[in-house]
Amino acid sequence: MHFLFGVFSIGVKRVDGDFLFGDHLVEWAYRLQRFNRTATVSARFHLKTTVALAYLAWQLYRNDRAYNDWLYMAYKSDLAGKQLKRLKRYLEANPYFSRFKSLTEAEGIIRMVDEQGREFIVEPAGVLAFKRGQHPVGIICDDILKDPENRLNLTQIEKINRIFLEEVESMPKEELHLFGTPQDERDLFGLLKGVKEYDLRVYPAVLNWDEKRVLWPEKWSWDSLMEKKRIIGDKAFNKEFLCRPVRSEEGFFSVEQIDSAIDRTLRNYNIFRDTYDLEGDCFCGWDLGKKRHPSHFVVFRYDYKRDVLEQVHSKWFDGVDYNDQLAYVKMAMEFFGVLNGKYDNTRAELEGFAERGEVPEGLEGAVLTGKFRWEIASVMDRLFSEGKVRLLNDSRQRGSLLSMDNDLNSPETIEGHGDAFWSIGLACKSFEEGARAFVY
Repeated sequence: MHFLFGVFSIGVKRVDGDFLFGDHLVEWAYRLQRFNRTATVSARFHLKTTVALAYLAWQLYRNDRAYNDWLYMAYKSDLAGKQLKRLKRYLEANPYFSRFKSLTEAEGIIRMVDEQGREFIVEPAGVLAFKRGQHPVGIICDDILKDPENRLNLTQIEKINRIFLEEVESMPKEELHLFGTPQDERDLFGLLKGVKEYDLRVYPAVLNWDEKRVLWPEKWSWDSLMEKKRIIGDKAFNKEFLCRPVRSEEGFFSVEQIDSAIDRTLRNYNIFRDTYDLEGDCFCGWDLGKKRHPSHFVVFRYDYKRDVLEQVHSKWFDGVDYNDQLAYVKMAMEFFGVLNGKYDNTRAELEGFAERGEVPEGLEGAVLTGKFRWEIASVMDRLFSEGKVRLLNDSRQRGSLLSMDNDLNSPETIEGHGDAFWSIGLACKSFEEGARAFVY
């Protein structure tokens, strides 16, 4: 605390004009000194990067080893270099660091030496392109999931996850600290939850809505935060100030909507081993894929007594031939006694089967383009909003549903391309059309 507000702040004030106290800043500084692995998720404009730079300055201030080298990693190397240039300004403006001599004129690199010849080095790096084989004392990862020019899709997020876990994580000899804003439930911060080696904590700008208690009252009062919320809107505020994953705020469904629909007591019936004898008409949906995309087939049962559409089956096909998929769907429709259903016929993959009369009765092809896509989405929105859909506890299905954005676009990933959204949507549409005569 003394170093942050009594030493480092001098340079910040001389360069930026002010440096306000904050209890959260004290806690962050303590955690960085206490734990070798930390992950800090917090709101924008709450000094995450400034504290990260202060920790590097503290390492220099102590300078307790002959050679102390660090990496400062951002999404791109030039972003990291920009922050190190900022740190350099703070150090040059601070009389406490006058005993150190700079060994480089490069603005985006810190390389300093003291009177005893002990060196301190911080180099910039980008998470997608950095020198392999390095083993610095420590690494600071600052918003490595954030590209200021473009929103990352799930494929890019998964790539960064893989790079971090397979390469970055084992690089530092001693310390590794992450700062940032979550992009998706499956991003790096999501993966590190529960990993005992990491002290991961989340600091939203609003701590308690009922009490109007905020994280940094010295800078962001309740009234100023609510004014910001009014200006930028709920979704942007949730992302920037409440630490909600970026993709979840831009998704067609919210995390809360999907999680509230999941019923862990539901059974995913096996058509080869189980017996099915539940009452209620069944409806199915089948999103076709084979090579680049998987297929997903679902069956829902309408429970008349509770007025809910309850999922009884979820089946994924990865790289499975259409003949085998169709054979399975036939058996499943017979097993559940499916009343009717729809399949994705956008690319006419089953055209030949339909002409030969091999597509089962009650299963209708649908072209998922334009207006019909929005009709499906509208039906899903209504049924989910009314709490009339109960889902199986299928993590892959959940992720697929949450990947669909408000424009009905979904990124391509190794697990699919929004396939469950369309299979479930087709089942919901089949229910609406097939059940209308005796429900409405």
